[in-house]
Amino acid sequence: MKTPTLKEKAYQHIRHKLKMCQYMPGEAVNELKIMEETGIGRTPVREALLALKEEGLIEIRPRKGTFACAITEFQINEMYQIRRLLEPISAVKYKQRFDKGTLLDYDSLFEHLDIRDDEKYFDLDVKFHQALINATGNPMLMDFYGKVMFTQYRVGIYNAIRGMAQKENYYLEHHDIIRALLEEDDKAIEEACVRHISRSHIISLKALKYGNGASPEAD
Repeated sequence: MKTPTLKEKAYQHIRHKLKMCQYMPGEAVNELKIMEETGIGRTPVREALLALKEEGLIEIRPRKGTFACAITEFQINEMYQIRRLLEPISAVKYKQRFDKGTLLDYDSLFEHLDIRDDEKYFDLDVKFHQALINATGNPMLMDFYGKVMFTQYRVGIYNAIRGMAQKENYYLEHHDIIRALLEEDDKAIEEACVRHISRSHIISLKALKYGNGASPEAD
């Protein structure tokens, strides 16, 4: 296995902190602190930040500094539109490619997962939804969806930090998708996927709204 370069190590360190909202959206990213945390020099850290800027995860403002990119209403709507377009059709079209034993394993994992552990929960959630797209066997689509799911992970963690994730209902929603796949019921697969994605979409918009200072009582 190839040993990662210093730039790659810095990149993975910063990217993980962005994913886990350890840098909250819009928060300043301090180069010196990253250097202290990682023991990596300034040049590899800056190169990593530039790579993350190209991915749309970091914003570099001249004479102001470096910041974690904000989560916006437009970005949330765009992401869920992509998910609503791709996941149901992929799950329906490639339903016979899903190994039934693996689906049952997912169902058990969702049922018994400690939903208080945000990282384990969203690791499993993203892995499952990525699997719906991986069934296509299309490497370009799978790579694209990995980026979509990174954004989804970050949004999910943000929702949890804002106390809006409502993960207690997610087992039943995932169970409905899994059961429909096991039964190879096209209508049920599509409805379960759309219902789950739409609910998550609404929660994410509410978390963003309340995170910007609005009151939940206003709804």
